[in-house]
Amino acid sequence: MGLKNWLEKKIHNLTMWDFSVLKLALIILGIIIGAYISVFVKQYIWYFVIVFVVAYIILLCRVFKKR
Repeated sequence: MGLKNWLEKKIHNLTMWDFSVLKLALIILGIIIGAYISVFVKQYIWYFVIVFVVAYIILLCRVFKKR
């Protein structure tokens, strides 16, 4: 089984909740990267980092969870 088939199988098992967590993680990552532009985000950078890490861990657990 190739990587593409494995990814397709895992993606089909994801729910709308999982995709929303993915979007949240990517948005927070964008905010973290953009922190070097905005003073507001620099003040709360660790909160954004924590939210990103938690969202990413949730997503990884759902993808790699054995069914």
